[in-house]
Amino acid sequence: MKSIKDINDLKLNLDNYVSYSIRESLGIIILSFSEDEITIGAMNPNYVKVLEFITKLESEIKIKVKTKQISSDEWEQKNINQDKPIQLNTDSNNQTQNEDSNLISEALTQSNNDKFDFFDSEDEVELDPEDIFDDSEFKEVSDPVIAAVSSILSASNKLGASDIHAEPLEERMRIRYRVDGVLQEVYSLPKARSRAITSRIKVMSKLDIAERRLPQDGRLRYKIDEKILDFRVSTLPGKWGEKIVLRVLQSDTSLLKLDKLINFDVELKSVRDMGNSPYGIFIVVGPTGSGKSTSLYSILNERNTPDVNIITVEDPVEYTLDGIHQVQVIREKGLDFARALRSLMRQDPDIILVGETRDKETAHTAMEAALTGHMVFTTLHANDTSTAITRLAEMEVPPYLIGSSIVGVMAQRLVRKVCTRCSFVSQVDPIKDKLAFEHGITEIRKANTINIPNNKNNLSNLNNEKLCPVCNGSGYKGRLGLYEVMKINENIRELIMKSGNADEIKDCAIKTGMRTLLNYGLELVKQQLTSLEEVERVCLLEESE
Repeated sequence: MKSIKDINDLKLNLDNYVSYSIRESLGIIILSFSEDEITIGAMNPNYVKVLEFITKLESEIKIKVKTKQISSDEWEQKNINQDKPIQLNTDSNNQTQNEDSNLISEALTQSNNDKFDFFDSEDEVELDPEDIFDDSEFKEVSDPVIAAVSSILSASNKLGASDIHAEPLEERMRIRYRVDGVLQEVYSLPKARSRAITSRIKVMSKLDIAERRLPQDGRLRYKIDEKILDFRVSTLPGKWGEKIVLRVLQSDTSLLKLDKLINFDVELKSVRDMGNSPYGIFIVVGPTGSGKSTSLYSILNERNTPDVNIITVEDPVEYTLDGIHQVQVIREKGLDFARALRSLMRQDPDIILVGETRDKETAHTAMEAALTGHMVFTTLHANDTSTAITRLAEMEVPPYLIGSSIVGVMAQRLVRKVCTRCSFVSQVDPIKDKLAFEHGITEIRKANTINIPNNKNNLSNLNNEKLCPVCNGSGYKGRLGLYEVMKINENIRELIMKSGNADEIKDCAIKTGMRTLLNYGLELVKQQLTSLEEVERVCLLEESE
């Protein structure tokens, strides 16, 4: 049995080993210790640096070290008081005492005007051994930070959001969701708790909680109602703290049907013909969040048969399809698109999907693969189909290589669908609806949008009965795709070989039957599926006077 002097020496050694800088960088704290055992609390016990520290501590002090997961609120309170004398346990079998903190709950309840809502208690989550956060296993969790983050993540599923923005401002932290392509503020949290919320999300994403000056990227998985949600996490330092954006990665393969995406038979047939080509390269262009990955996976889903070897290289892997080998890009390990593409060429592929062609090396390798008997699908940053061709030329891909390998290009955008419940049909006004009038459209469907006042105090004056239960007053529900499909024919191929500009290529494609994004959108307006305002917004047109 160790003497009191030995125990005091142990305490002094612990003070040196577990200094404030160590506690801050690793997110750990000393919970208790005796002559036989030390208990360390960690926000992320599986963090590699924490495990390394525990191993080193055991070897230096020669005492067994246990770890216990603690909340960010627990860590914050204990870390503040860590320099106070530590109470020694004379009985090694004593259990670690848990301290319940009400700091966050008090902060949340003090603000009556906050729009924060915990939803249901079933949304509370905790880390599990498989790195999937399952809300159903932790219904009794009382930590308000865990509950808050859980509700924030769960709301994305309830709202059908594609992105979550958690952004600290000067006096509050706002939580916004991108629903049908438009950002909406849903929660307003106390500024004092923004750091705890940020730390919790970073712990779940296996990010370095001590690093607040550099951007970080991570990923987390969250399970609710037997549905697993995947999130891509990005942090960005700012004046008032770190902003976190979580992209919801869709994994519902039931959506991957071309006939559900493309409304018109002409474009649908062209895409299928090009997708079924035995070799060549098919390019999809469009801005971020325009559904490019969904379109490509829909094509792959139709080609996914046992006799076809399909390999993808992505960053990140958004859909999981049975029978397809999917490679995740890991840039910090040197595995970028170009290197992965070179390696998979030795895997005897029939079809290759390159998540994004962003550099000269990737473009050249993809083109060469298309010429050697492989079918290649990829995405590219460009405004429309014709500029995609010139974009490849800017990457120093020779015109002969482009012309001989490319089979087609598809540009796409997403527009919101007008709500089927509250929208109304109106006669076209030749002045206000000039664009529709010029294209021979006589009737259009308009969204019944209710402008909710920004002043919180006026929200109570709004009669909720006026809000449509389907679209909640936005006038829109769901989205549709606009598609511009250019199938490469001999005339277009000749222009590419001669280094023709984008306008020449576009004019040639239109003459051979290509429908532009604008014309595709106007056809949707004619069918009363979307509004004229949406088409004008997405196609970057000025509103008609």
